[in-house]
Amino acid sequence: MARPVYKLEEGSVQWQFQQSRAKIRIMAGGFANGKTTAGVILTLKIARDYPGANILLARSTYPKLNDTLRKEFLKWCPNKWIARKNLSQDNVVELQNGTVVNFRYVAQHGKQEESTTSNLLSATYDFILIDQVEDPEITEKDFNDLLGRLRGNTIYEGDDATMPTSGPRWIALLCNPTRNWVYKKLVKPRQDYDKGIMNPDLLVDPDGKPLIEIFEGSTYTNKANLEPDYIETLEAAYKGQMRTRFLLGEWGAFEGLVYPQYDAGVHMLSREEVDDYYTQLLIDGFAPSIIEAYDHGIAVPACYGLGFADHFGNAFVSRGFHEKEKTVDQLIAMIERERKKLLDLSGVVVEFPPVLADPSIFRRTSGNSRTVGTTVARMFHDKGIAVTRANNDIVGGVAKVQSYLSIDKFHRHPISETMGSPRLFFCNELSFIDNEIVDYYWKKDSAGEYEDTPTDRRDHAMDMIKYFMTHRPRLAQLVPIKPIIPPRYRSWQELEKMNRYSRSHRHAA
Repeated sequence: MARPVYKLEEGSVQWQFQQSRAKIRIMAGGFANGKTTAGVILTLKIARDYPGANILLARSTYPKLNDTLRKEFLKWCPNKWIARKNLSQDNVVELQNGTVVNFRYVAQHGKQEESTTSNLLSATYDFILIDQVEDPEITEKDFNDLLGRLRGNTIYEGDDATMPTSGPRWIALLCNPTRNWVYKKLVKPRQDYDKGIMNPDLLVDPDGKPLIEIFEGSTYTNKANLEPDYIETLEAAYKGQMRTRFLLGEWGAFEGLVYPQYDAGVHMLSREEVDDYYTQLLIDGFAPSIIEAYDHGIAVPACYGLGFADHFGNAFVSRGFHEKEKTVDQLIAMIERERKKLLDLSGVVVEFPPVLADPSIFRRTSGNSRTVGTTVARMFHDKGIAVTRANNDIVGGVAKVQSYLSIDKFHRHPISETMGSPRLFFCNELSFIDNEIVDYYWKKDSAGEYEDTPTDRRDHAMDMIKYFMTHRPRLAQLVPIKPIIPPRYRSWQELEKMNRYSRSHRHAA
């Protein structure tokens, strides 16, 4: 039987994945974009050029391992390379040059999964490949533990000067887009770095350079290795966000997300950008409308947001906190500290309006509905912080937030001044907003259909944002500010004012 042919086009995602020298490389994207095959081809190159290497190929469960990854390896590995394979007993393939390829499922002590003949943490590896690392059975701890096993020092015997002289001590991860720990701890920190944001979760070398490279490709990037009817079938089966996720392979597209409009690269602004814009508004004589919102919690996190709205209809959440197990007095002190930061920023005295608060703090009941002492709202009031009930309408609140997050091609961005912009922004220091909004989904009923109710877990920042938008007008009510055309004899005066404003605005930026 003829050997299969792997068509690797120079410059393609699969080619870039092979050429990478990153300690940790991730290949992600749409269905059948060649992830598993690319991982196996990389494995075979390392197995050939590092004779005597110890290699691990892993998946989340034993059946998935044998039915996919192991089968793909045997498909592409030349038979003449194999010295011994004992798949039924130890699930190992030994090659003629002494390299050993171990097929294992990822298992931690205490997990109740299928039995295996080997513990992953009892060996040292030169190279590790994990297929479908986003599977729920694989945890961040599994990944970290495997990183600790990359201590192999097998000598390189190839002719490529760019390859490590020993090891190579690489780990390759293959996955479809998801929003679990893989995205939050590996993908997003690297994406943040590319946007100029230093995420504390980013894995870096001693020089501060990222250890991770990410390669993403849609199903179409592997069309050279697919039959045309395969892509046609997927196009017929997947629509909407499912198509965006599983064919186009985009991390931001997830069926059932409450806020699919959100993009950290668009809606998150730096501390400098937010603060400079706020002070520039004051300089230009446009007093921003201060907004505060609060979602109460003691055992669960309390979430507070402080921000402002400008005269163009934009809203900014610039400061805040997300803390649990704090007393009311501690929470009040934290609010006062955030207010002081805003006051210190400009030196302008600000009168803070009542905080748009969680309606539950106005009730005099405990968790079992028995009447208790004074309300939390009264405790805030007694400490000098006025509060008022925020609009707790879920569907209406979500719809308003969605509309402000959406890109309006006719709206000018408040910072870059380019056309095409949302109207709601967050300071990127408020990571708790990003952590919740990318994992905020609609509930499903017993039939698997989505309900008009978001999931009620890890939603404290989401509730705070809805409260924050309580008094923001619906976008249909926003009236664009039209320029006033001055009399001809005043045109030169108005033009000079505009020029001065433009010069000062550019200088501040």
